[in-house]
Amino acid sequence: MKGITTILFDIDGTILDTSDFIIKAAKYALSELGYKVPESFAIAKNVGKAFPDFYFSLTGSNKDTEKLIEIHRAFQYSNFNLARLFPNSLETLTNLKKKGYQLGAVTSRSKKTSHQTLIDAGIFELFTIVISNEDAEELKPNPAPLLRALEYLKEIPKKSVMIGDSHLDIEAGKNAGTKTIRATYGFHKDNLHNPEPDFFISDIKELLPLLP
Repeated sequence: MKGITTILFDIDGTILDTSDFIIKAAKYALSELGYKVPESFAIAKNVGKAFPDFYFSLTGSNKDTEKLIEIHRAFQYSNFNLARLFPNSLETLTNLKKKGYQLGAVTSRSKKTSHQTLIDAGIFELFTIVISNEDAEELKPNPAPLLRALEYLKEIPKKSVMIGDSHLDIEAGKNAGTKTIRATYGFHKDNLHNPEPDFFISDIKELLPLLP
């Protein structure tokens, strides 16, 4: 992949294994308010959506959205240890940084939880910019958060690539005009070819030969 100077990463399911961090929080919140708790795979399919949409998909109602989000976040604030690096994330990110690439992260999670999980994983300082849900007018698949990151990094989309495990990440990259790489090891196993990314990776270390 030639001509790339800047790499934008999704966080959940791409850099960090946050399956327990997110799914256990959702199950706890739903249980606390008496909702039927879906299977883990059903919750995982909705990861990456804005919080109101996430809980509407799980409950079919907007009635308790604010309370569900409050309980969800309180659970996460007490359980940051549930977010872990994927194997090879640290080494891959460190090598890409040493090669001279600019690294940014773009997530639909809150600033508090996204920053803290990256800090706890020991990789926060590898990113020049982390865009969370408070930092842009719209969330992925809208290109706004990616364009905000690229504006900060002073780079144009055609010299950048977006990497994520969701079709939302790939759509956002295409909408922004970047190259796209789909990670197949995260939350999302569906819509792998809709839209079609430029490349697939089954392990984050596969970025190293793609981005020499």
